[in-house]
Amino acid sequence: MKTIILHGQEIRIGSCVRFVNDSNLYTRVEGVIKPILGQVYVVRGFTDLNGFYLEGINNMIFNWYSTQGKLESIAEPGFANWRFEPAQPLRKKKIVKIEILPIVEERLDVEVPAKESN
Repeated sequence: MKTIILHGQEIRIGSCVRFVNDSNLYTRVEGVIKPILGQVYVVRGFTDLNGFYLEGINNMIFNWYSTQGKLESIAEPGFANWRFEPAQPLRKKKIVKIEILPIVEERLDVEVPAKESN
């Protein structure tokens, strides 16, 4: 099974990743469904260049041409892995029970010794 290391964490099919960089993403290609910045996605596959195919984002197959106009490949658009970070699973938080006590009034009682008469 193919895996890649992303920010020191192993990513495989089924791993969760967060989309963090949408700069210049498919700006010259129309019709590509793109991930939403900040959202968490599940990896459903890898591109030839170690990019991601994401569950919930299914694009049609495109013809990809070089700058010289030559057909380079026919494939679904994927998303470069550097646009993502590993999505940490939500940790279950420990529930702490807090008991609020009634207000405690502090006072200082000083006992004054009785004067002795001679």
